[in-house]
Amino acid sequence: MSHKQKLRAIIQKKRKNLSARERQKKSRAAAERFFRCPHYKNASAILAYYPFRSEIDTTMVIQKALSDHKKIMLPKVHQNKLQLFYTLDLKTQLQKGTYGIMEPVQKKCVPAKIEDIDLVLVPGVAFDRNLNRLGYGGGFYDRLLARLSPEVKKIVLCFHIQLVPQVPTLDHDIKVDMIITESEEIA
Repeated sequence: MSHKQKLRAIIQKKRKNLSARERQKKSRAAAERFFRCPHYKNASAILAYYPFRSEIDTTMVIQKALSDHKKIMLPKVHQNKLQLFYTLDLKTQLQKGTYGIMEPVQKKCVPAKIEDIDLVLVPGVAFDRNLNRLGYGGGFYDRLLARLSPEVKKIVLCFHIQLVPQVPTLDHDIKVDMIITESEEIA
């Protein structure tokens, strides 16, 4: 097992060991920090992601952004790439897709373009204070982030327990611009 695989297993276990109540409380605290962030206030189109397993609950962020009249895009895995779709209703426009993650239903959503994104909520397993991220290993977000304009802000919402001293990186890995946990912001 590689160092990255071991780190993923350790952090995912820690995350899974949080109670549902604790996860909700910490998710809400991180979301409140995010809503106060100027990057959120200035964004009109946000690429978010639907939470999977024990990830921080991004649905509250998506709902508030929609109520703040921001455009929300969600990804769908198709042929080893992420397709982006505008989403207005999490209950009627999503279904379980690749890897069991809730994804936009193509027939019910409008396709979105990468050029329309102002801000990206970036998922991942582990992060460090140098703004490095360890994803799930599929490379979907690494490929997407490489195509973004440098002006697009890349923000992570995660639990404090997902912070590690150092994430193993390669030359092609792309740093994020900010990490927000329930207890702090790192930029």
